[in-house]
Amino acid sequence: MSDSPGASPGRRQTQPHAGLPSTPQDRYTDLIATALPELHAWSGRPQPDDLAPLPGCPAVVLFVDGNGRPVQLLSTQQLKRLVISRLCRPVEQRRGRADLAEVVRGVRWRPVHCPFEGRLWYYRLARVLHAGEYRKLVAFKPAWFLHVDWRAAAPEIRVTDSVWCEGGAYLGPWPTRSACQQSLDGLRDLFDLCRYPQQVRKAPRGTRCAYAEMGHCDAPCDGSVELAPYVQRCHAAWRFTTGGADEWVAEARQRMSRAADEQAYELAGQLKQQLRFAESWKARWATNVHPTGQLNYLLALPVTRRRAWKLFLFRLGHLVDGPVVADRRVGPDSVAWLREELARATGTDPAVVRMEQTWLFCHLLFNRESAGVMRVHLPSLEVPVDLEQTVTEAVSSLRS
Repeated sequence: MSDSPGASPGRRQTQPHAGLPSTPQDRYTDLIATALPELHAWSGRPQPDDLAPLPGCPAVVLFVDGNGRPVQLLSTQQLKRLVISRLCRPVEQRRGRADLAEVVRGVRWRPVHCPFEGRLWYYRLARVLHAGEYRKLVAFKPAWFLHVDWRAAAPEIRVTDSVWCEGGAYLGPWPTRSACQQSLDGLRDLFDLCRYPQQVRKAPRGTRCAYAEMGHCDAPCDGSVELAPYVQRCHAAWRFTTGGADEWVAEARQRMSRAADEQAYELAGQLKQQLRFAESWKARWATNVHPTGQLNYLLALPVTRRRAWKLFLFRLGHLVDGPVVADRRVGPDSVAWLREELARATGTDPAVVRMEQTWLFCHLLFNRESAGVMRVHLPSLEVPVDLEQTVTEAVSSLRS
């Protein structure tokens, strides 16, 4: 976590009060007080002595004016150093920046125990305080999923980042759009799925493409065949992605062997190429890629400057901020907290918030930070019988 307002250190911030409430007695007050429970205030232009009581901890920070109105939101690894550098900087060092010390009369903050916790709380505050531009300010970007809506007459498997926001089934995540697109292209090759789904949606009045002319597609788009076999292929492709890859590989090897015995070398070569993609799918993506209903994890992240762990639960797009537990207690305390959380009802975050929290979670999965994160997959949202041992051994391995 850097001393920065968002994704890019030094990004120019919204001017003080711009687009923010004109009085603290409004809908932002409760959010700010809950998210940033610590407060230190002063009168007049601050001097270093006024800021001496501030701790030197990592934190999400909000500068406020004399009436408690928000001025600037930041995150930092060292609270006192940040506040002093922003508010007690000599005139010659400000380099054209706004003189925050003229308006800032207090600081609210939330101590955070790891960079991921800082990103989570910065995001939650930024989406309210900077509603029109918060996605530019956060440090994470969209995550990518495959999506299909089985209610459509001609289902289309497609790439999307709008997870949770539309009806249908999702599978993911992929670290980049191009990786997700590569997976879809491979599925199209394996199951003869249409590369021009907009034409299939027009069936039987769609236009044949070059693949149909070359005999690589049976052209349901123009009515050459019924649509039902194409829909069955879409379901077969989705079964492959959701745990059926091993079965498909076994059948494909048998078909390739028969083709070779029958000297159908072109077909055998095609199957060999498809098998190469299927094995690549299993090796590259099967570990992290799941249907969103199974995309549930217990997370334990190392606490900054302490031998302890910060717990989180990612549950169907909801991120639950958990307790800090000591090294020696991480196993049993993780089990107790997870039991308690799973007994609660699922959160009520809107779909767009679940989408963005999923992006944040996926950023953690694919970030360099992931190497130090303990995570336990919870596909059925149940506490595994061996969870205590699994967690204890995992964090011991990460510490060694």
